[in-house]
Amino acid sequence: MQSRKFEFSSGFVKKLIELAEGKISSEMFESVLERLKEESVKYFFNSSSEANLLRIISSVYDRAFLFGELLRYPHHAEILIAVSASSNYLTDIIVRNPEYLYQIFDQDYLSSKPQAYDYTNELLGPDKFKSLGAKLNFLRQFKKRNILRIGTADILGIYDLAAVTEQLSLLANSIIEKLFDLCFDEICAKYNLSGLKKNFSLCSLGKLGGSELNYSSDVDLILFYDDDLPLPAVNKEYREILTETALLFIKASTEITDHGYIYRIDFRLRPDGKNSALCNSLYNYSRYYEMRGEDWERQMLIKLNFLSGDKAIFEKFSKFIQPFIYPATFSDSVKERIREMKLNIERQHDEIDNVKTFKGGIRDIEFSVQALQLLNGGRNKNLRSGNTLVSIAALAEAALLKPDEKETLSSAYIFYRKIEHFLQLMDDRQTHSIPENRELQNKLSIFLQLNSAEEFRKELKSFRNDVRRIYNEILSSEEANQERIFNKIEFNNRARALSNISYLRTGKGIVGRKEFDTRTIELFASVEPSLFKYLKKAADPDKILENFVKIMRGTKFPSIWFGEIANERSLKNFLSLCHYCQKGVDLISNGGEAEELYLSHKVFQKQFETEELSSMDSIILSSAVQFSLGLISAEQVSNILTSTIKQKIASVFQKHNFTSKYFVAGLGSFGSDNMSFSSDVDLIIVAEEVESNPQIQKEFQYLLLQIGEMIKPFSADFKLRPEGNKSPLVSGIHNYNEYLDKRARVWEFQSLLKLKFVCGDENLFENFKGMIFKRFDSFDSAEIRIKILNMYSEILKQQIRTSGFNIKKEKGGLLTIDFLLQAVAMFDPRFYRECFGKSIQGIIKILKDKIDSEDLKTLKHNFSFLKETALAIQNIAGSANSIIPASTGNKLVLSHFLRFKNIEAFDEQLKEIIKQNNSLFEKYAAG
Repeated sequence: MQSRKFEFSSGFVKKLIELAEGKISSEMFESVLERLKEESVKYFFNSSSEANLLRIISSVYDRAFLFGELLRYPHHAEILIAVSASSNYLTDIIVRNPEYLYQIFDQDYLSSKPQAYDYTNELLGPDKFKSLGAKLNFLRQFKKRNILRIGTADILGIYDLAAVTEQLSLLANSIIEKLFDLCFDEICAKYNLSGLKKNFSLCSLGKLGGSELNYSSDVDLILFYDDDLPLPAVNKEYREILTETALLFIKASTEITDHGYIYRIDFRLRPDGKNSALCNSLYNYSRYYEMRGEDWERQMLIKLNFLSGDKAIFEKFSKFIQPFIYPATFSDSVKERIREMKLNIERQHDEIDNVKTFKGGIRDIEFSVQALQLLNGGRNKNLRSGNTLVSIAALAEAALLKPDEKETLSSAYIFYRKIEHFLQLMDDRQTHSIPENRELQNKLSIFLQLNSAEEFRKELKSFRNDVRRIYNEILSSEEANQERIFNKIEFNNRARALSNISYLRTGKGIVGRKEFDTRTIELFASVEPSLFKYLKKAADPDKILENFVKIMRGTKFPSIWFGEIANERSLKNFLSLCHYCQKGVDLISNGGEAEELYLSHKVFQKQFETEELSSMDSIILSSAVQFSLGLISAEQVSNILTSTIKQKIASVFQKHNFTSKYFVAGLGSFGSDNMSFSSDVDLIIVAEEVESNPQIQKEFQYLLLQIGEMIKPFSADFKLRPEGNKSPLVSGIHNYNEYLDKRARVWEFQSLLKLKFVCGDENLFENFKGMIFKRFDSFDSAEIRIKILNMYSEILKQQIRTSGFNIKKEKGGLLTIDFLLQAVAMFDPRFYRECFGKSIQGIIKILKDKIDSEDLKTLKHNFSFLKETALAIQNIAGSANSIIPASTGNKLVLSHFLRFKNIEAFDEQLKEIIKQNNSLFEKYAAG
C-alpha cells in the first residue's frame, strides 16, 4: 500500500477533546490522538469516518478505561479505526451495544471460527424466555453480535472470503433453524398440539444453500412435508399447521423493529412460485419437477441444502431430484437455455456498475460454472456442489476448466464478492452497484488491498474482460455473436442505435428505469437475431430502429407487438413498414384505430370499402402499408384514394334534399384518378338555379365543412372555379356558360380535360360537358399550341430550385408527360372529347393513333416509374413533396425500395427517363 499523509479535522479533534476532558491527562490525550492517527493513515478516513469514531467513543460508558486500553493494546485502535472507516452498519451495532466492542477487542474471539454446533448450543438461550417477542429479540441481538465479529474480521483481513461466507451461512442456518422451530412450537401451542412430529423439511437455496451468503442476502427457501396427516383434535390437516408456521416465520424474520430484523425470507422459488401454497407434499414437489421442471430450476436446485425439520425427508427428496438436476446425458441445448436466461437478466438489469449482473460479473461466473455442472454432473458426482469456489476447483480437477480459467474465475469471484461485502457492510443495504462517489471508491480500494481507485478500476476492467471471454467460450455465446453482428451493422449514429436497442430489449426509458416485464423482454429476445440480420442488409438501419422504437413507445402493449412479429414473415413486413412507410409508422405510433388495424391484419385486406376501414386515416394506412410491401401499385393507391373520397363526398350530398339540380365534379389529380398522399381534392359545384335560391351558397358551405372533416388529412379546394377565389362557391350553369364563351382561357380548358362527375344530377353534368365542347371547338389549334407551350414555360420558370429533382413539377418529370398528353389531345377536338375525364393511363390508350407505338410504350413506362417514385418518396419520408432526396442515406432507401442495386443505377434510370420525356415533348407538343 502507498504511504499517505493524514490529519484529523479540527472539528474532530475539538469534539474528541470534549469527550476526553476530565477523563485523561493532556499528555495521554496527545498519545491517544497520535495512536489513532497512526491507524487512520491505513484507511481512507474522511468526515463520515470521523463521525463514526466519535459516535463509538461517545457510546462507551467508561471512556477513561477505553483511552487507557487504546494505549496499552495497539490493536484496539486498529479495530476502532477500521470499523469507523469501513462500516456505518457495524458502527451502528457498536453504538447500540457498546458492550460488544470489548468482545471484538478480544483477539481470540475475533479470530475464532465457530462451527454449526457452536452456534446451535449458544442458541439454547431463547428457551429461557417466555414470550415469542423476547425470543425473537434474542435472535436479532445474536445475529448482530456475530455479524459484528464476522464483519470486523473481514475488514481486518483475518477472514478470507471463504471463511466470511461460511461464517455468515452457518450463522444464518442456526438462526433460521431455531426461528422456524420456535414458530412451529408457537403454532402447536396455539392448538394444544403437544409432541407433534416434525414431518417436514425446510430447505435453503441460492447463496445460503451454497454456503456463500452475503451480509445482506435474501434467504431463498422451500418447504415440503412427507404426509398430510389429518389432525382430528383441532379439525385441521398437517399442511395447515405448517402453513401457519411458515407465515409466522416470515413475519417474525422480516419484521423491522428497534432491534432490527432477522433475515429477508423468500419462498418464491418453490414450484409454481407465488401462485402456489407456501408448502406442499414431497410427492407433489417430486411430481412437479418430474413432469414440469424447467432448466432454470435445475440451476436453482444445484444449491439445494437442508435447514430444519426431518433430514430423512430431505434426503429422500434430494435422492429423487438428483437425476432431474444432473441427467446421465445432457445435450448442449442446455447451454442455449442458460444463455437465454443470462441474456434476459442482463436486459432486465443492465446497470453498468452492478458487479452481480453486468457482463463479465458474478452471474457470468455462476452461469458458466453451473452450465458445466449440469452438463457433466450426471457422470461425475464430485461436481455436485452448490458452492461456487468449491465447484470451480472441482471443475478444474475434472479438467473441465483450464488452470488459467480456474485462476481467473476464482480470483474474479473473490474480487466481486468482496466488493459486495464492502458495499453491504457500509450501510446494511442489499446492493451490488459500485459507487460513483470517489471517496467510497477509495475506501473500497483499501478494503481490496489496492493502492487507489484508479488501480481498482483497472483491475475491475481486466476481470470483466477475462470472465466474459471464458463465459463466451464455455457457452459458445450466441448473444456474443449477436453483439458482433450488431457491431457490423453500418449505423450513422451508433450511440443512438445502441440506445434504441436498449429500449427494445428492456423498455429502458430516458430516466433509465426498466419498463418491460419479463415476458415482453423474452419475446423481443426471440425477435432480435432476425432483426439484426435485416438491419445488416438494410439501406437505413438507423431509421428502422428509430421507427421500431417509435411504435413501441406509442403502444400500451409492447408484448402484443413482439408476439405479432415473432414469425419471420410478420417481422419482415413490420421492418419493411419501419423502413419504407413513415406515413404508416406515424399513424400507428399514435395508437388507437391504426394500431388495432395493423395488429388485427385488417390493414392488409384488399377490400377497402369495408366498415372497419371507414375512416380516411385507415384508408391511407392500408394504402401506405400495402404499397410499401409491394402488394399494390402506385396506380392502385391513386384509385383507392380517389374512389374513397368520391364515396365520402357523395354520401354527404345524398343525405341532403336540394330544391335545385346540381352536380359536384372533380378536377386535377382527383378528377384524373392520379391522387397521391399529398394531393388536394379539387372540386367545382354547378347548380341549375342560383339566382332564385339565395340560400344555396350557405347550404353547400355547410355540407362542404362536413366533407372537409370526413376527408382529412386531404383538403377540398375550389380554386379552379370560374374567377377563382373571387367567385361564389356554387356557380349557376348559365353563368358558367357565359364565362366559358367570353372569358375562359385555354389553360382552363386544359384543366377541364380532367373533369369527372362525382355526384348530383348526371344530366346537368352532361349539359355542362356539351357547353365545354362547344366552346372548345371554336379555338384555333395553333392558338392552343402556343398557349399550352407558354403555360408550360411559365410553370417551369416558377419552380423553386431544390437540391433534388422534383418529379411532379420539373422539366422531364410528370408535369412534362401531363402537358405532352394534354397538348396532343387538345390539338384535335375529337380527341379532346374522347380524353375528357380520363386518367393519364386512359389518355395514353386513346392517343395510340396520334403517338408512335414505341413512344407510347415509353411514355407509359416512364409515367408508371415516376408515379411510383413520387408516391414512394412521400411514403418513405412521410412528406408532402415529391423531390428526390439529396442525402445519400435517404436516396439509398428509395433506390432499394424501387428495386435498384445501388444509387448509381437509379440515377442512371432517372436521367434516361427525363431525357426521353423531354425529347418526346419536343416531338409531339412543341414540334
